[in-house]
Amino acid sequence: MPKNIEERACVAKLTEKDKKILDYILGNKKERCFLTSNEIAEKLEASASSVVRLSKKLGFDNFARFRRALQEEVAMSGSVAHIEVPHEKIKHYENIPDKELLAAFSQDVLKNLNGDISAENDQKLIDAAKIITEAGRVFVVGFRSCYGFADTMAVRLSCVRPGVAVAGSAFPLIDTLIDLAERDVMVAISFSRYSSETAFAVRMARDAGCGVIAMTDSYAAPIASSASKTIISNSGSMSFFDSYVSLMLNMEKLLLLISKYNKKTNEARLMKMERYLAETGRY
Repeated sequence: MPKNIEERACVAKLTEKDKKILDYILGNKKERCFLTSNEIAEKLEASASSVVRLSKKLGFDNFARFRRALQEEVAMSGSVAHIEVPHEKIKHYENIPDKELLAAFSQDVLKNLNGDISAENDQKLIDAAKIITEAGRVFVVGFRSCYGFADTMAVRLSCVRPGVAVAGSAFPLIDTLIDLAERDVMVAISFSRYSSETAFAVRMARDAGCGVIAMTDSYAAPIASSASKTIISNSGSMSFFDSYVSLMLNMEKLLLLISKYNKKTNEARLMKMERYLAETGRY
């Protein structure tokens, strides 16, 4: 049996619910290694028995032994690993030769992509695409570096369905989302360090009773707990910035599926759009 928790998780047969619980615990070992199974369950709106089952799947006799193992890992590390800010991360690679640096970065990206390609992830994309296709309107939300992806997704999505709006850095958040209704759906894009504005947008969606498709890097992300579907994209990178290549892959898969559904209407919309774009030349 592997020794540390991460190694145990790699060989265990975990469900999506198990992964959500484990992701939450590992997101801050130093604080969460002292929580009871009931406290963890309450945080995630899950059952305490789900937390206990996870500990057994990881090879522990009971939750108490699992918690003790977490505490020992924290004690051996000496300190909790914090989220490094950009200027700290640069120090790790400033002396690496250029070609070695580029090769290492490419390996990071390929690792992220391989980690996100699975039957489970594809099914979540299929489910999310159907929700978006059937929604009354679609609101895509993202801020700072995520705003560009939100804007790109909204532009591409508007090619195959009406009623698409984007909320982010260039648009007033509350003004854009004030008319959210139950038949609408929100696509929220947020990566660590998570934007409080995106979390607030998801809260507005929840208040309106509309569905949320969360595109993020962790089940412990603030936008994940209220989501109808959570699509995880690995973003680990040795650079000062996170890598969004995996996010782009998942976005494009989602758009591919949506373009397939209701093909006749989508095709007519694209043909009409192409006629006007040809006249203006603004592709």
